[in-house]
Formats: sequence, C-alpha cells, structure tokens
Amino acid sequence: MAVDVDVVIVGFGPAGEVAASLLGQAGHRVLVMDKAPAPYGQPRMSTLDGEIARVLQHAANPDEAMQDAIKAPDVLMFGADDQPVPRIDWDYRIAGHWSHYSLHQPNIERAMERRIAECPSVDVRWGCRATGVEQTDDGVRVTAELSAADGGVVTTETITARYLLGFDGASSFVRHAAGIELDVIHEHDDRWILTDFDALRPLPEMATRTQFRMDPARPYYVGPNGANRCRTDVRVLPGEDLAEQLAEDLGYAFVEEKLGLTREDVRLTRRVAYRFRSQLARSFRAGRIFIGGDAAHAMTPYMGQGACCAMRDAANLAWKLRLVLGGAADESLLDTYEPERQPHSAFFVHGSLATWQYVNELDPQKAAERDAATRAGHVEFPPIPGLTAGVVHRDASGDLAPHAGQLAPQGVVRRSGSEGRLDDLIGYGGQLISSRPLTDLLGPERLARLAELGVHVLQVADDDTAELVDLDSTYREFWAETGATTLLARADGYLFGVADDETAVAALVDDFVTQIPRPRSTVRTATPAQPVPAGV
Repeated sequence: MAVDVDVVIVGFGPAGEVAASLLGQAGHRVLVMDKAPAPYGQPRMSTLDGEIARVLQHAANPDEAMQDAIKAPDVLMFGADDQPVPRIDWDYRIAGHWSHYSLHQPNIERAMERRIAECPSVDVRWGCRATGVEQTDDGVRVTAELSAADGGVVTTETITARYLLGFDGASSFVRHAAGIELDVIHEHDDRWILTDFDALRPLPEMATRTQFRMDPARPYYVGPNGANRCRTDVRVLPGEDLAEQLAEDLGYAFVEEKLGLTREDVRLTRRVAYRFRSQLARSFRAGRIFIGGDAAHAMTPYMGQGACCAMRDAANLAWKLRLVLGGAADESLLDTYEPERQPHSAFFVHGSLATWQYVNELDPQKAAERDAATRAGHVEFPPIPGLTAGVVHRDASGDLAPHAGQLAPQGVVRRSGSEGRLDDLIGYGGQLISSRPLTDLLGPERLARLAELGVHVLQVADDDTAELVDLDSTYREFWAETGATTLLARADGYLFGVADDETAVAALVDDFVTQIPRPRSTVRTATPAQPVPAGV
C-alpha cells in the first residue's frame, strides 16, 4: 500500500509531542492531529522525574523546557493529627538530573512544539478529529475531519500511514477503533477540586513543598507548580454541592486558612473539578496501531507519574520506530513495546491507587491506625522498577542480567573542549560507554552495526586521555558500584546491560545486535517529495 506519511499520531499532549519530535528530527514523515482547536495552555501535571528530564534533552531545548522548574526534594506527609509522618525521600539523582522536579507544564509543551516546528517532515493539525481507522497488511488508513476555524465547513480526508499512534486520552477513540479492551481497576466516585495560583509575592516555604495532608475530615494536597506558582487539590466531601464548592472565593479562603495567603499574595488562575481514573488497557497494540499515555493507562496523581508514563511510552516507541522506518531494524522490534511498557505502567496504575487509598482514608479510627503503622516503620513505598522484558540483556540461564533494564547514568563530561551533560554533547542515540578503549576489541563489523543502530561508542576516564572526561565522577562511581567496566544503554535511557571484561563486552554487544535484527524485507517509507493531502 502506498503511504502518505510514515506515522499518524492522534493526540498532541506531552506523549504525542515527544513522539513527533523524536521521529521528526530523524526526518520521518509524521502527521499529528488533535481534536482541540489550539494548545490547552494550562498545567495539568506538576511533577516531572529525572528520567523524563533526560528525554526532554532530545525532544526539546532542555533549558527552555525546564524553565521555572524547581527541585522537589521530598513529599511531606501529615497524619490525621496534623503531625508529620515519615516523608518520601526524593533527594537523589537519576539519569543526570534530580529525581523529581516541580514544573510549569506549558513550558515543556511550548518547547517541544517549537522543536517540532523546526522539523519540515512533521505536520501538526489542530481541530482535526480522527473518525475512522482501517488496517491493511502493510498500513493504516485514518479518516479525519478538519473543522474550519470559523466553525464552517468540515473537510474530510483519508490518510494512509505505516503506523498509527494513539495518545488521545483516557476515552481514546484510537483504542476503541482498534478494538482494545480496557480493565477498570477501580471505579472512582470521589470528586476533587484543583486550584492553581500564581504568586504575586514570595511564597512561604510550606507553599513550595510537596505535601499530603491526610486529614480524614478533608484530605488535601498542597505543592508548587514550578517556580512562583502553587496548587491545591481538595476533596469534595459526600453531600457537598459541587457547584457551590467551585466558587473562586472558596479557593482563596482555603489557601488563606491553610497557608496564610491572601489575594495580595496570589492570583487564582484555574479552578476545576475532576474525578480520578484507575484503568489499564489489556493490550497496547493491535497490528499497526499502538496506544500510549492515558489511552493505555490512567492513574491517580498520587505518584506524580501519569504524564511521565505517557512520555516513557512515546520515547520507547520513538527509538524503535526510528530504526524500523530508517531500515536499520526489522519491524519485529516493535513487538517489544507492549511487553516492556504494559507491566511497567501497571506498577504505576496500581501503586498510584494504593497511595490514593493510603492518603485519603475518611474513617478517623483507620486513619489513626495508618499513622501509627507508618510512624512505627511498617509502611514502605516500593522503588520504581526497571524493565523486565523486551530488549534487555540476559544471562546464560535466561534470567535478567544484573543492572539490565535499569536507568542508565548520565554524567557531566568534557568532550573536545566542551562541558555539559553527556547527551547534550553527543546527541540522541544509544550509548556504549567504557573505561577502556573498545575499537580493537569490537572490530569493524560490530562497530559498523552499532553505527547503523545509532549507538555512540565512547571511552570515559578521569583525565584527558579519553574522549570523554568524567568531570563529576558519575561513571567512576557507577563502575565501582556495579563492578562493571562497560555499559550499553538504549536510546530511551534504559540499560541494555553491563560487562566487566573483554569477553563479556563482546558478548554484550553481540546480544544487543542479535535482539535487533536487520529487516527481513525492504522497508517502504514515504518519500520526502510526497505531500500530505492538504485537506486534513
């Protein structure tokens, strides 16, 4: 089937933006459609983790994206008696960044949209609604309606693509059209009112700290929304009138009572009511259709991971699609998307639900018992897992090799006189990094295949004898911690595996290239000269 574009993306939130940016920068033809007439422009997420900060180094100008982002060192917890219970520690680094940030979401979206606008092969259509999907053996036909800006005539067109990505929200049209079923993990009947404020004066410390107030009389959240902004999230109690609770005066009254802030200190910018969802798609793929973000997994905000999970989906798909569309890998590589992302996402759906249940206990006796158990050290929050399936290194018995599937480190280095985070200096792609020279060890055939797969082969050391100088000791500490001399990381920032001697290094590389086979047939992509139909 002749194709108009390589990929159609439905939904242009953070996940769709990551996918469009990473694919567009590789020159692949992408059509993005979103039913909204224009970007939303308001913050939904308020927390971003270090893994996704690393993704933004490639999907956007990172300085622009992280403008007004501030370190979030912990989550403060206060029990039913309004006294502290042990906090959740976020004061560490992952992937070359602080583990968590508070940020203003429109900044990262605008930064990605600007990067995408620099990609001539990407066409973004606002006010464009997908209305039909038909799969063939080698492509997908997407029917779409484009609404006129003045509300007039609606234009209908059909676009053919090799693949369709559905990042179109919890009520996803693409998921329904693909026939993918959904498991509702919990049916939420509680309502919440989220209120955002801009600071007119410097905020007190308690307005700049992420915190859960676990008062059974009315649980609520307070936290920053990037620099000079704060947010409250307050439960609507049974029997209360939602319309009355949405009054702006109550939003101001709440922050005055709880934080001592008046209208001279803050300006209310948004006040909305919403209901949580806890649901997980039974499949993340149907043929040439892939879903991600809220279309695949919706969760409560209590781990701050909804948007992060969505952008992980996009980053996972993007590095694989770049190889497949570029002719470097067989499309069977895409079979690894669901086994990697579904169980990883399930952890956050279930973990966010468990945290919601923990924080929002309305029974005073049960809340007191919760607090006592937490203070006694009987409550633990499990660490975020790595990947357990897909493109990861395994030992001779087939078990996951040590450190495989975890996040790869990223240090501050010097290269050719320039200093900065590694990714900013070398660009997008996989990374084979070693404390020893690898050229002679690997030989020309392995090196050529790694180059085809977009893997940077680098030596790092503590002095200027190597291509990379380990300025902040990130890699020296990683070698000491793992006993390894070499790491192989995927383009999405996950470790394929590590090795400790020459034999193990060769075996690691051989396993990687084996798991990403060359195409079995000629890859057909849209040619740069072929226009996207103008009506969509």
